[in-house]
Amino acid sequence: MIDTAKEARSAPVLPLFADGLHLTEKELLACQTIAKAMPERNSRARANLAGHRSSLIKGRGMEFAEVRHYQLGDDVRTIDWRVTARTGQTHTKLFVEERERPILLLLDLSQSLYFGSSLLLQSVQAGHLASTLGWNAILHGDRL
Repeated sequence: MIDTAKEARSAPVLPLFADGLHLTEKELLACQTIAKAMPERNSRARANLAGHRSSLIKGRGMEFAEVRHYQLGDDVRTIDWRVTARTGQTHTKLFVEERERPILLLLDLSQSLYFGSSLLLQSVQAGHLASTLGWNAILHGDRL
């Protein structure tokens, strides 16, 4: 015989205000707490857009990163004349670039997502995921 109390504890449960068929505003707002619990992921920015996030890529920016030997192809405007005069070798300044990560959330709510388990429809789950990602972007100051 199966223990129903143990089965009820292991089965996922929706909040009281959710029915699994319709996506409500309360459900979308509840995704904000999930977004706050998501870990920060530091990755390289791939776009060449200026923004408020520090990038791992060194280049032209506002925040000073380091001084290194001048290499062929470096911008002449970034030569550090004080270090060059002190050492006798040409040095250039590197800055940390700031990158903006605009985020586009596209959600396919065609008929292909109107199926699911006994808990909720796939379209509702996709809405939860998009909402959580959107809240995470807003909490980190990204443009949504």
